[in-house]
Amino acid sequence: MLDERWSPQADEIGEALARLLDTECTPERVRAAEACDDGRDPALEAALAAFGILDMELPADILARISMELGRRLAPVAIIEALPAHIVLGQADTAYGFDGPVPAALGRVAFVEDGSVKIEPVTGTPRRTAAGDFLIQHRPAGTGQVVGDMAAADRMRRLMRLLEAARLVGAGQALLRYGAVYASEREQFGKVIGSYQGVGHRLANSATALDGAELLVRKAAFTALDTAGGDGAPAEIFAHMVHAKAVDAARLVATTVHQTLGGNGFAMEYDVQLYSRRIRSWSMRTVRTGKGLAEVARIVLDPARRDAVKGLWHYDQGMPLPRWAMEADSVAS
Repeated sequence: MLDERWSPQADEIGEALARLLDTECTPERVRAAEACDDGRDPALEAALAAFGILDMELPADILARISMELGRRLAPVAIIEALPAHIVLGQADTAYGFDGPVPAALGRVAFVEDGSVKIEPVTGTPRRTAAGDFLIQHRPAGTGQVVGDMAAADRMRRLMRLLEAARLVGAGQALLRYGAVYASEREQFGKVIGSYQGVGHRLANSATALDGAELLVRKAAFTALDTAGGDGAPAEIFAHMVHAKAVDAARLVATTVHQTLGGNGFAMEYDVQLYSRRIRSWSMRTVRTGKGLAEVARIVLDPARRDAVKGLWHYDQGMPLPRWAMEADSVAS
């Protein structure tokens, strides 16, 4: 059964990383990295290397917690993009490059070609993104070394969906906290603006969406654990669900907080734009959520795949077909 709390190990590592980032990844440092020619913060990279994230073999729940902390601080590092190749293939300094551009900060890229996972040096022209970092649209040069099969590729995809979702949830939580503090201090017409329903209800709706996204992050991470019968990456249906939910929730928060701050939400001296630009950029770097949700629908409508699903809602194995799906299935047939 799912325990909704983080494991003690995830809490310990997450809290230690948070303390490190409190001093090494302040908004001022994020702005400074964005102003650099390469969008990087060498001091932060060194501090995280000493922390040892890429030196440890960690389960999915701890990786998700790490990703959330990095997202909360908008860390200008390419750790999340390097984790799938590190965990699944045992390859360092290698970017996940299945669905789109890869960080220029990493020297190699893992991609799928001819039914296998290959690795080769990243080639291409770096371009600055809305998040302030640099990406490269890698084109395979035909020199790739085979390092894994399609089963490994599937694990990497599912793990990357979880880590992306966790990063977006973390960024959304930090941004929502920023907006809530502003709404509790800013006054108009003799009252703090957060006391007005038009402001407070929007923030509450965003908080509800984020709570659901975080719970789904924890559930997806749980399905990846050995104790839940996982293979180190979330089950397919949960990988698609968590990514779609996190993207929607984080974007809702960005929109809500911009509206809460009014004109100040678009001023560069406020931190809102630091978060909203990164949320938008991060959510568009891999497969679009619509494709993932379409795959969820295919799983639900396929009896064999549906019966293989574990841990969905309160069902241990499989799930009954919803009425709308039965009606759609009867029409299609």
